Amino acid sequence: MTRGGGGDFEVVWAAAPEAVRRALTLSYEALAAGGLAVGAVLTDPAGAVLAEGRNEAYEEGPGTGPLRGTPLAHAEMNALGAARTGWDLGSATLWSTQEPCGMCAAAAGFTGVGRVRYLAPDPWALAEGADGSSGAEPVGEDLWLLAANVMFLRSVAVAAAGPGEPEILRHHRTAEPETAALHDAVPAGLPGAGPAEAWLAGLWPRLDRAASARAARLQASRSASAAAYPAGADRSRRDQPGTGAGASAEPT
Repeated sequence: MTRGGGGDFEVVWAAAPEAVRRALTLSYEALAAGGLAVGAVLTDPAGAVLAEGRNEAYEEGPGTGPLRGTPLAHAEMNALGAARTGWDLGSATLWSTQEPCGMCAAAAGFTGVGRVRYLAPDPWALAEGADGSSGAEPVGEDLWLLAANVMFLRSVAVAAAGPGEPEILRHHRTAEPETAALHDAVPAGLPGAGPAEAWLAGLWPRLDRAASARAARLQASRSASAAAYPAGADRSRRDQPGTGAGASAEPT
């Protein structure tokens, strides 16, 4: 897992798989256009991009997505819609910046896509306690998880009506504090058109530190859990009366 800790952004960016770079670029394009920041690509076994799409559900007017302006225009659906019927999708991988929703996961299964991977949990699913339910595989890179969800949160925050911040952003302040803090450090409003890597390079010192902080927080949580429930311990007893932390011994 990438944990930050220094390094040159251009080197780190160039070392990322093409699918990761392209999916984040598509997500940034959606953000700059005022849409929901999600990008997806379909790759062959060698990692070359075969088809791509970004979320266009909230956009009208000319565009490239076959479902643009409809509730079906999720990034993964647009990427799958760009695939051809004769392609062998069983050897392909669908990459998305966020964990696919139920509709997109079902579409990937229906079309026979061999593997589905994502950079970050869907913030809406996180807020509802449903992350990980798609069966897709997380990439497991803190840097790109943070980059993907900062774009997503910003797109939702800009689109939100009313004076208060969106529920998913409030939820992230507790569930993913590093992502929320990084979001707060991004200049207000939408970014201008331009390359995604330039925007991410401007965030690099904060992004790198946030990745290190997130990795440290999760490691501390795992260590605390291991200490509370050592390997081999009967965890089924933890909810039984008299067996929790601080419980007094039962009389014999």
